[in-house]
Amino acid sequence: MKKLIVIASAMSVAACASTQTVLSKEPTQVYHSKSSAKEVAFCMANKNNTSALERDDGSKVVLIKNGYGGVSMAFTIYPEDKGSRIEYRKQFGTIGGIWRQCIGDEAHGG
Repeated sequence: MKKLIVIASAMSVAACASTQTVLSKEPTQVYHSKSSAKEVAFCMANKNNTSALERDDGSKVVLIKNGYGGVSMAFTIYPEDKGSRIEYRKQFGTIGGIWRQCIGDEAHGG
């Protein structure tokens, strides 16, 4: 029984994705929003009880993690014209999609 628990624990830790692993993937989807990058990043961070990382290129990164601390979704938000471009990278599914409220109803993929 103890061997089974150790194996299951090791497998769950191995399944947790690191930040760099997820951010280095090709985007799952790219959205364009009329809302500014600051507004989108603040909304996503606020709704997910996390913070946004400001990068040197002017983009902002918001990570959504699972209960084990693994990154399940990563959003890179870039200023674009009067709005923003949101690169969404999905490592594995999570329940809910409250983040969609942050990109706006008018947002379109592309």
